Amino acid sequence: MRLINSIHYASRMLGSLIRRTPSLTLAFIYPSYRCNLRCTYCNLPNIATDELPTEQWLGVIDQLASLGCRRINILGGEPLIYPNISDLIVRVRKQGMSCILGSNGLLVKKMIDQIRLVNTLVLSLDAVGPSNEQVRGDGVFESVKEAIAAAKDAGIPVKLNAVLSEKTAQKIDEILGFTDQHDLYITVNVMRSESPYLHRNAAHIKAENAEIQRVLQRLTILSQTKPRLLISSPSYHYASHWKDYSKDRLDADELSSLDSILRNNPRCQAGRYYMTISPDGIVYPCIITMGSVPGGNVVTDGVAKAWQKLHNHSCAACFSLCMVELNHLFSLSPKVLLNFMIRHLRRFS
Repeated sequence: MRLINSIHYASRMLGSLIRRTPSLTLAFIYPSYRCNLRCTYCNLPNIATDELPTEQWLGVIDQLASLGCRRINILGGEPLIYPNISDLIVRVRKQGMSCILGSNGLLVKKMIDQIRLVNTLVLSLDAVGPSNEQVRGDGVFESVKEAIAAAKDAGIPVKLNAVLSEKTAQKIDEILGFTDQHDLYITVNVMRSESPYLHRNAAHIKAENAEIQRVLQRLTILSQTKPRLLISSPSYHYASHWKDYSKDRLDADELSSLDSILRNNPRCQAGRYYMTISPDGIVYPCIITMGSVPGGNVVTDGVAKAWQKLHNHSCAACFSLCMVELNHLFSLSPKVLLNFMIRHLRRFS
């Protein structure tokens, strides 16, 4: 089944790009911003917003499937707080789509039966031990380890997502050692800090620009030989040329005077091949543009029309590694496609 899903996903992506027409392949949905943690760099739990009821989310999932979407990432906040989250997971799978669930791990062991159908569980872990607790809270590291064990016992593939800050940027070797020890794979991202609306006190724990560049340059090299690093070397190389990591993204008119690697790399494909849906139904091109570059609303406009309003947004570039990787993929970058097929699709489809 995982191989079939991989083939469907890859063929859908390839076909849409050859036709050069927008084709929704991936959606990030946020049933709720509520969370049982207060991580230093995340302000989502403090954003008061309406939440679509379960029946409306089920209808949204059906519409996504009818548009040809192949993968849905359920994120938060902490999505396991959302009532009837298992109903959303079941509907995604019944519609023939892959379901990826992102979690902080605290409720995974307790709710393992409700999430058995997810294709991949993504657990947030920024560092091993005390360095993680400084950013995410006391006891979180042990909860993540319990979540890993529970998911493995249930046969759910697990991968980690680490966010680099001043507190964790020098802990790469430790967390890579942890992935080796527990037979895990990991995506490593750089913390965003520009928007207090999204990122709370992140600006106070952002690493210096030079340090971030050094870490990204090292990850560029490590990703060539460390198969547990899922993001490709070209994406880390691209992000290492960002000038100021206190600025999360750039509009098209801001790229003209910057380094050629930023100007000449793949265009932003968010809003065309993938999009984000917030708890109140408003769509955005991606996670970075939430709250600032809205499209339509999936309830009042329907999913198709809400998505169409995103096609020509102004955002052109960012250093967020997961988004950079997607933009490379949806631009058919050969090295990134090969990395994705070898390291990612066969394990996390």
